[in-house]
Amino acid sequence: MKTSLYIVCTLSLLLLWGCSSSSKVSTYTDGQIGAFKDFVNSKSYEFIASTANPIPGRGMMAVANSGLLPPGSTMSNIQLQGTSNYLKIEGDTISAFLPYYGERQSGGGYNSDAGIVFDGIPSDYKEEYDAQKNEMRITFTISEKSEGYRVTMNLFPNKKATVVVTSSQRFAIRYLGDLKELENTDNPS
Repeated sequence: MKTSLYIVCTLSLLLLWGCSSSSKVSTYTDGQIGAFKDFVNSKSYEFIASTANPIPGRGMMAVANSGLLPPGSTMSNIQLQGTSNYLKIEGDTISAFLPYYGERQSGGGYNSDAGIVFDGIPSDYKEEYDAQKNEMRITFTISEKSEGYRVTMNLFPNKKATVVVTSSQRFAIRYLGDLKELENTDNPS
């Protein structure tokens, strides 16, 4: 029963995401697309989330009804302004510290991370540019402690991005936000 509920919720969320996407694709110059591809290929950038879209469920409904969500938020659209978060790509290493809103299916317990936290070299890393949609799709899997994550990132030339995290222990969650170049911390002296 729990598995079928999870499948129905996941399919419903994916359907809603698909319906909400715009059929209008922005046009960019060849120079803008080239600069965007160079930015992604540098593997020195980070994603900062401004909004989280968890799968609405009974637990999220209880949180929303209790008034614990940040101002301007609903149970399926949580505002993250003022919340420290990131997903960094530095060479071959990817690290994340993203808040999680949603329901845990299994695992967890004492001393476990409440958010999406990982740091390491991912497996199954793939990049693919879709010229029709003007987007770079990056997918990878990564594990931290006993939890595995499947991450799909859709990056756009205007430095906007969507990140979907599917966990081995929690319902999926989507983040919307911005990309920025990592500051060079090398000291030339």
